[in-house]
Amino acid sequence: MRQAGRLCTWASALTCLAQVAPAHADPILTRNQHPLVALYGLPLPLAARLPGAGSGNIGATLNWSNIATTDTTDRRSYTLDGEVFEVRVQAEHAVGERYAVQGQLAWRQLSGGSLDSLVESWHDLFGMPNGSRGRLPEDALLVEYRAGESTLLRVEDDSSGLADLPLSVGYQLTASERGAVGTWLTLKVPTGRAEDLTGSGAVDVALSLAGERQLSDRWQLFGQANVAWLGQGDVLEDLQQDFAGSLLAGTTWKAWRGLDLTAQLEANTAVMDTGTDLDGDAVVLTLGGRYRTNSGWVWDLGVSEDQLADASPDIVFLLAVRHSL
Repeated sequence: MRQAGRLCTWASALTCLAQVAPAHADPILTRNQHPLVALYGLPLPLAARLPGAGSGNIGATLNWSNIATTDTTDRRSYTLDGEVFEVRVQAEHAVGERYAVQGQLAWRQLSGGSLDSLVESWHDLFGMPNGSRGRLPEDALLVEYRAGESTLLRVEDDSSGLADLPLSVGYQLTASERGAVGTWLTLKVPTGRAEDLTGSGAVDVALSLAGERQLSDRWQLFGQANVAWLGQGDVLEDLQQDFAGSLLAGTTWKAWRGLDLTAQLEANTAVMDTGTDLDGDAVVLTLGGRYRTNSGWVWDLGVSEDQLADASPDIVFLLAVRHSL
């Protein structure tokens, strides 16, 4: 009930955004890239302003993340050490005046990677702690959870393949020159494989509410609230939560001609209940820029950092491109 109340509050706030402000405040297309959280149906940022009748867009997004954390207690131990390289191709198209559909095709690679040295040097440069990195081998892969003498999850071999595929239907609740609010229903189909962490092994269903508002000629705000029902998957199935939620809020500054600079903060609830950082209860800050060309191409470049130590990847690099149809 408490979570439902919070979501209702966000729904009211996002609806108000549309009544105050011309708006094209697009979030950076990333979310928590935690190796387990990303398997489940919490959606990427979705459009508050749906495409006009007969129009749409197509694009691709690359997220490259690195995480290294481990801990041991008397009752349990876990390790999250590796990199995820994920590429998504997505297409969105209007259906009539108020509806739109979106589909994504995703490919996901889990490996030891090559970013450990870069991340450690970055931490050293800014006087940030390296946490568990000194206890883990460089550029190695291990995702493991042990309870007592039992190993409940262990992945140590590189893998890649088709990830789970989300299909979304959107409805334009309200739109004006100053703001917009859209709602989306997303169905995530289990086309990935749970054994190599390219999918969860279950169907998930999510409801999202996205809003945007233009404060001035240069400043814009955006936000999104998601709640997802998680089908019974095959990754630590006895410890999986039935529901998860996430909130996104950010601002965009029109810096120069086609260049926008964006800062956004995302928080999500846990998808597991292990009492460790495997659960993925996290807050992630993303900073980036967007450049729009006169020919209709839109390019995004960004980087994400965990705000709760070890609860999400230490760093995520993002590159995206999109074009109107």
